[in-house]
Amino acid sequence: MSIYLNARKHHTHCMVCGSRDNNPDSLELLFSQQLDGSVGASYVVDQKHQGYKGLLHGGMTSTLLDAAMTHCLFMQGIEALTAELTVRFICPIRVGQHLRVFARLLGQRRGFYQLEAWLTNEQQQVARASAKFIVPA
Repeated sequence: MSIYLNARKHHTHCMVCGSRDNNPDSLELLFSQQLDGSVGASYVVDQKHQGYKGLLHGGMTSTLLDAAMTHCLFMQGIEALTAELTVRFICPIRVGQHLRVFARLLGQRRGFYQLEAWLTNEQQQVARASAKFIVPA
């Protein structure tokens, strides 16, 4: 079993990447490693994830960014939990937009993994995040 699949084996019910067999509400996003070492996935904004009419809910934006960082760690064989998440919303994200979410590992310090993630609509960055993750004891 690959390092990635082994790390995400406890994530089968996830609302972002889990199978709909285990979670009928899952987005079933598929993350893949990019040439630069980051991970990425595609997502089309669905109307059921809107907050204000016609706009993606900020909590869903945060969820997408957090999930990308989690999968970035999975690619390294690391299972960790979000300890801190800071999100910067750059512009409104509209229902129907085709997005790409990416994340990369920046480093590790004092037991924390530091990551960054970004969400794009075509080439325009629409949101970004930084986070610290910790391996549970």
